[in-house]
Amino acid sequence: MKALALLARRYLRRGIRRTDAIGAELRRVDPLIALAETAESPAPPTHHPAIRHLAAALEGFRDLAALAESGPLLPWRHGYAPHPSRPGLEDRLAWVEIIGPEAPLRYPGLCLGFVLIAPDTMYPAHAHPAVELYHIISGRALWTTGATVEERRAGDFILHPSGIPHAMTTAEEPLLTIYTWTGDVISPSRFLPERSL
Repeated sequence: MKALALLARRYLRRGIRRTDAIGAELRRVDPLIALAETAESPAPPTHHPAIRHLAAALEGFRDLAALAESGPLLPWRHGYAPHPSRPGLEDRLAWVEIIGPEAPLRYPGLCLGFVLIAPDTMYPAHAHPAVELYHIISGRALWTTGATVEERRAGDFILHPSGIPHAMTTAEEPLLTIYTWTGDVISPSRFLPERSL
């Protein structure tokens, strides 16, 4: 797990010298990654259906071999109740938390992990109290943050302030991102009414 945390840290550091709010959040997150401690009993693998898309998302990324090898053995999950207008979403969207209060690497004030979304999938409008940062590793998506809608691609960083509604719709390839949560990392994310964006 430490290897995956360091891998994610290396990718996140690509934006650490930015002079905007994204850079400030990256500088807040970076030292916390090193403070995470290994849990006594890490969660077992979940064999989540979404990981069938992991190999395609990692194609051509030699530096991510550790994620390719360990991906199927990780506790991927989908933490929402079924969405009324998106049947099957729970099989197309998953995340694995590497660092967090209940993650394989424990730290109370930070969540860090990977999100994997299947091709041609809408992750409906949702919000959470945590400040969230995404760094796209592969794929692209139409990204809605508040009233802003734009296509986001590999290499992009996206910052969601606390409570802001956001949604994404993937293209014909899977989307793989690194994510971090800071602030209130305990309160869960929740789906919002369909017309909330």
